[in-house]
Amino acid sequence: MEVLKLIGLGNDEKNKRSYFILKKKNLFKKSFNEILDKLNLYPPIYDEQGSIEDLENQLDHFKNDNFDIDVIYTKDRIIVIVRAEQKDLNKFKSLLLAYSKIIE
Repeated sequence: MEVLKLIGLGNDEKNKRSYFILKKKNLFKKSFNEILDKLNLYPPIYDEQGSIEDLENQLDHFKNDNFDIDVIYTKDRIIVIVRAEQKDLNKFKSLLLAYSKIIE
């Protein structure tokens, strides 16, 4: 299974926020849709058409009762910011790490 490449991550426990920085790859669409589905964030907006590479300086937002997620696209990275209670942040982090590999 091909995995996402995780460049960096961090937490701000005081403000109940975590961030994840990923290398920009088209694989993100499929993987992130699966994560959104597992977190009951509907509807997944990423279809198979179009390229993630075409998204730059754009923000997508997903929200339900447990999660408030921003996805920011830059030239070569995707930044995911998650705001939630600690147990939900841990759930998101576990899911994302299951789909990714930390690189240097």
